[in-house]
Amino acid sequence: MAAPPVHGAAHRKSSSGDRPNRAGGNRPRLPLLPDDVIHHIFSFLPIKDAVRTSVLSKHWRSTWTTPTNLVFDGFRLRFRDPLSLYFPYLVDSVLSKCTSPTVKKFHLTNFKYRRRYAPKLDLWLQFALGRRVEDLRLRLSDEPWIEYKLPPFLYCSSWLVRLEVNWCRFWSDETIRWPCLKFLSIEDTDLGEDMLGRIFRGSPVLECLKLRRCYSVRNIIIDSTSVKDLVLIGSKKSHSYVDKIWAPHLLSLTLSGLWTWCPHMFRLDDISSLVEAKLAFSIRTSLFDDKRERCDWLKELIEKQCGVPTITIGVWCLKVQAQ
Repeated sequence: MAAPPVHGAAHRKSSSGDRPNRAGGNRPRLPLLPDDVIHHIFSFLPIKDAVRTSVLSKHWRSTWTTPTNLVFDGFRLRFRDPLSLYFPYLVDSVLSKCTSPTVKKFHLTNFKYRRRYAPKLDLWLQFALGRRVEDLRLRLSDEPWIEYKLPPFLYCSSWLVRLEVNWCRFWSDETIRWPCLKFLSIEDTDLGEDMLGRIFRGSPVLECLKLRRCYSVRNIIIDSTSVKDLVLIGSKKSHSYVDKIWAPHLLSLTLSGLWTWCPHMFRLDDISSLVEAKLAFSIRTSLFDDKRERCDWLKELIEKQCGVPTITIGVWCLKVQAQ
């Protein structure tokens, strides 16, 4: 017996009941989200992607101009965008349209710095500090011996919590006032010990200090009671070493990277509060170096930390101990 025919009316009813309304009845209406939610979503987008969202909704055409996080990465532009030569103009354009009263994060990374860009960098940093930036990162591309002189107004900021700079020069006669700074990273900088002392005095709540290839720092004296974490990183690009570390309130010490051999390096004068040490470094040596001397030096370095609860020893140190 043949099956009964399916009536068109019933089919249309079933169809309209099972399928979502193409007019948008069951579709998410992103433009109708509260502005604070949209701004929070936009804060995770790269600048270029945030700008592109303006074509998706009339409501979003000006939303990208109110970000709280501004992240400019010259690396991505240089290798993926034919407009890489116009990177400074891109930054200028975005900042000129930014209407946000506060900027929590301002990152400028992989920027191929030239001396002619110094006035622009000054203006960009002035923009960020004028909007109470808390997280400031300035990472210039490694063009040897072309350093950007940090402007005087950067040394007084009541809002900075995190600061990372490389290939920058510190003014030797500036007074530092960073009352909220907790994390500081300095790389590829001719940083003197006097300036380092001024940083400690002007940063009363600084907790973590990271130094990488800071050429003029030989003795690290930390009398601050707030600094608990010290990270020292060497590099094959430089012939730097640290003679002495005096930090009676330090809790964590990390020595990593490649360092130039010196018989009196890493002398630990006072690390009485240390609870964690990581010896993940290696030493640049030559055929004329005395292996016995290196073994004795490393043995003494480890013995200085015999009371530290947690010690992590890297591959190079293990190889030297096994000799």
